[in-house]
Amino acid sequence: MDIDPEDILVIATISARQVAATVVVLQSPAGQSPAGKTPGDELSEQVVAHKSVPCTWHSATGDERGQALAEAVRLAAESAGIEPYSVYLSCADASLSSRIAVGYAAPGEEIAFSVHERDWALRRAREQATGADREVLDVLPVQWTVRGPGGERDVPDPVGERGTHLTCQALLVTVKRGLRAEMAALAHGVGLELDHVIPQPLALYRGAAGRLKIKGTTLVIDCGARHTTVLVRRKDRLVHAETFAFGGDILTATMADQLGIPVAEAEKLKLQLDLACVPDPSAPQGQQMIWSDLREGDALLAPATRICADTLTNFFAARARDLREHSHLGQAGQVHLVGRGAGMGGLVGFLRDIFALPVVLGTGDKGRQPGDELDGLLTTGLVCLAADHRREQKTLQSRTLRKRASGMWSWLNQTLA
Repeated sequence: MDIDPEDILVIATISARQVAATVVVLQSPAGQSPAGKTPGDELSEQVVAHKSVPCTWHSATGDERGQALAEAVRLAAESAGIEPYSVYLSCADASLSSRIAVGYAAPGEEIAFSVHERDWALRRAREQATGADREVLDVLPVQWTVRGPGGERDVPDPVGERGTHLTCQALLVTVKRGLRAEMAALAHGVGLELDHVIPQPLALYRGAAGRLKIKGTTLVIDCGARHTTVLVRRKDRLVHAETFAFGGDILTATMADQLGIPVAEAEKLKLQLDLACVPDPSAPQGQQMIWSDLREGDALLAPATRICADTLTNFFAARARDLREHSHLGQAGQVHLVGRGAGMGGLVGFLRDIFALPVVLGTGDKGRQPGDELDGLLTTGLVCLAADHRREQKTLQSRTLRKRASGMWSWLNQTLA
């Protein structure tokens, strides 16, 4: 591929059951080579390769993880015809959470705000204390407020707006301290530099945002094998993101433990459950036996359904309570359920009762399964976020070079004079 290496992105996604790698090329709208673009061109992204390899990540050794990552990147790179030098890594982590932080820029006089003031306010929000055991993984502007002689007003983008004071409310996405270093070590172990760590919840939101309703509060719940992520959008902005160590594997392990059966049998049993048919524990035994007979005579199905229902109720009721206490859950809105676990029988109605909001599978596309749709949404979001990050880095490099060139020119003029 005869393309500027800076316009080639390699993105690796780590999930519970596999590692996937995607190769992306930044292109101009006309399809010309990025090397021939002119200033002001808006770039688009083209996925040129996507490969995955199976890997049970949580139980794999360090060497097995490195081998899976290296193999996925190698397959994608060979398919795209490139030599990879760096990689964007994305993984789900139960330590991920978020909070709102405020930053500001106060130039002292009325000016037209530039990129400098916007970055200044955002940097102040990012640099707020997070605790000794946590680190900031990303920061997203939620609201910009400009103050001027006419008072305060909210704006979608402050650049070009006139005022004396700029305030930014930003969503700080934090994780346990050391996660970034772990990802860098993983990349270095396979001979690659780490470009950036992309939080999977942010990628999911970016991929799904254009398909979500704007009115009211929108929840996106990703039910995976090892993790469950809750995203909250209000007024077209992401205001909350949190990942929990809860998923389908927890349900399987709980059933196996309480029913005294092997994990493999519990997993098969889980696939037969329908939460719309939760048996009433106070019902006479005869009624439960009739219910079991109708369910293909599986005597374990009724108690397994009850166990899953109780486990899910405890988890999601706590999430709904926390969201209401922090004013993230209103009386109007919708819940979008995605991920492999979203297809569990009766889960839509089950969560509708808990959150008191309409629940839809995926983004509402009836032609796609929520698990399959998740892969597309996640890949789309990862590509967009990685491309944004690369463009920001290139812009910063360009600014730095211009400043150095300007400084050198001034020095030469002074010397020659």
